[in-house]
Amino acid sequence: MLIPIVSAAPGAVARCQKQGLRHVIAYLPKDHSNSRNSRTTSAAPYSTRASLSSSLSGQTSGIFADQKRFMHSDGNAAAATSESTPPSPPPPSSINNSTSGTQSTQSRPQRQRRPNYIRDFEVPPDMSRLPPKFGDNQHIDIDNEMWEQLKAVVDTIHHKAPIRYAFAYGSGVFAQKGYDGKKKPMVDFIFGVSHPQHWHSLNLQANPHHYSILGKFGSKAVATTQERFGAGVYFNPFVEVNGMLIKYGVVSIDTLCYDLLNWDTMYVSGRLHKPVKILIDDPRTRLSNQVNLFNATRVALLSLPKQFTSEELFTKIAGLSYLGDFRMSIGENPHKVQNIVKAQLSQFHRLYDPLLANLNNVTTLREGFLEQDDSPLVRSRTFQKLPPKLKEGVLYRYHSALSKAGVEIVKEERGQEIQSVASAPDLDKYIAKTVHSIVQIPALTQSIKGIATSGLVKTGHYGMQKLGKWWGRSK
Repeated sequence: MLIPIVSAAPGAVARCQKQGLRHVIAYLPKDHSNSRNSRTTSAAPYSTRASLSSSLSGQTSGIFADQKRFMHSDGNAAAATSESTPPSPPPPSSINNSTSGTQSTQSRPQRQRRPNYIRDFEVPPDMSRLPPKFGDNQHIDIDNEMWEQLKAVVDTIHHKAPIRYAFAYGSGVFAQKGYDGKKKPMVDFIFGVSHPQHWHSLNLQANPHHYSILGKFGSKAVATTQERFGAGVYFNPFVEVNGMLIKYGVVSIDTLCYDLLNWDTMYVSGRLHKPVKILIDDPRTRLSNQVNLFNATRVALLSLPKQFTSEELFTKIAGLSYLGDFRMSIGENPHKVQNIVKAQLSQFHRLYDPLLANLNNVTTLREGFLEQDDSPLVRSRTFQKLPPKLKEGVLYRYHSALSKAGVEIVKEERGQEIQSVASAPDLDKYIAKTVHSIVQIPALTQSIKGIATSGLVKTGHYGMQKLGKWWGRSK
């Protein structure tokens, strides 16, 4: 290659200068050629650090200050983007024609490659350093024998297809008033996984009998059906594992955490409003669920009067995910919410009492009775911390109500507008209608998707069980 003499080796420069040459043709090794360039193509090592942007700060202000280091603005686990890279070696000495001294130049900073966990098959960043005992309220005690049975079921599947987060819920785990204790119900599980297609590929090899005919088309078809239709959950019902009849739903961790933080569908986040038994825990999901539980508490407080009982609070919270669910009209016990709260009152206290203790606007009057600060300023601050989708829906319905009533809508500053909505007499109705609209479509499409994912026989069997509960409901 043709290079200036000043960039060649010092000995070669001296010999060329004696001959009056200004340029030479020289062969340079590849590594030496790369070192001359200020830009290098070698990938620098990187590591990860967690970060939290401003969209979470409003929702998490009542939880713990130091949890803000662990999440992205969209609620997902923090991905890596920055770390100081080792300095690149300086380029070869530059020799000036008029002087014999050398002058070193500094290479430009390298742009680091953002890791792609799906492409690179890398483990997500470590998020295990949560504050001590953070989220302990989410871990609810159950009977040791039941715990061992549930854990054995999860371990059996987890051994073949790794699960990052798992919990069991429903009447098969926690007692519900009005249900026959002699008849063992099907136990419900939710499994959070990193990469659904890869997980279903492993599970199809280990447990092909768990799937309907859709499994014959492969893991890609299963994962596509899971993520593009309904609420992002794929259910396999009427599966027997270790002698226990179960139904398990598979959801990606990203979809799960996004729903917990933003109430996108409230399909899984609504289930976690009620007591569940966590069998495999995940720090990222635990943090997201703590935000989810605080949001449920705030919504219930905005829908309750100044003084209320803890049972009224828990009933409001437990009923959120059933607003808009068509099954409550035909396939579920209409007294389901009250039955859940009355039979699981101690578990609800375990789940929500630590959160209430961290809210300055709630005071315990005596056992079972609470009082909240219902001043416009406090209510507006509470409203401001709700998930964006819910908040915008309430604002839309508030403006629609004013428009229908013939009230002229005066453009206000954002803070004044929030305070007006939070103090509106019909705020609880606006909240209920908004939650209804969030839950309605995902609940319906998820049930329709169940026909394909479960098969006609299993779907019919499951539907008959639900109708049986509805017909035999307690009055």
